[in-house]
Amino acid sequence: MVSDGFWTETGQLVRAVGRAMGVTFKNLLRRPITVRYPTVKRVYPDRFRGLLALTYDPQTGEENCIGCRLCEYICPPTVIKVEMLKAEKRNFAKTFTLELYACEFCELCVQVCPTDAIIMMKSFDLATADRRELLLDKDRLHALGLQFDPSWATGNRLRDMQAPPKAAKAPAHAPEPASAAQSPPDRRAPEATSATQTSPDRRTAEPGEAAPTAKSE
Repeated sequence: MVSDGFWTETGQLVRAVGRAMGVTFKNLLRRPITVRYPTVKRVYPDRFRGLLALTYDPQTGEENCIGCRLCEYICPPTVIKVEMLKAEKRNFAKTFTLELYACEFCELCVQVCPTDAIIMMKSFDLATADRRELLLDKDRLHALGLQFDPSWATGNRLRDMQAPPKAAKAPAHAPEPASAAQSPPDRRAPEATSATQTSPDRRTAEPGEAAPTAKSE
């Protein structure tokens, strides 16, 4: 005899298969959205994290990399190796190698770069069957920076975006004028005693004249 649990589980299975096949039949007649790469290429968003590349200064044409090795120190899989070349005016990167086959594309190297020398590109088109072709040197990284469109993110932009907002300054108020009612206290010397307040007459009485007597109040 078949138990009730068997029919319950069978009903749940049929409903699950029905929901899955419903999604299949719903998309059966839809227009396909597959892009026939590489004949047709998609438009990548501005913040797409693609290939890494090195940049030049558009004004002077010099390399932006100063060989500070911050990208090498912060790289989690340690795929970046930089050797500094000290010069009279500024420093350069004597060698710059990047093992793209082991890169995590975490963008940390872009965030710490003080001169926006290393950036990410809006492309991933560097597929190959030989891993040795993914060991990129400085010349190859500069060539990639000129070949593809750069992504939005640079070191300065990312740091400005993550910095805490600055507190707004309070507007300066002009000092209020002193009210006319609040006049300074009068510190002048008290006036002389009025002439009406005379001192008592203490003159001596002349012979034959009666002495003055005090008036009763």
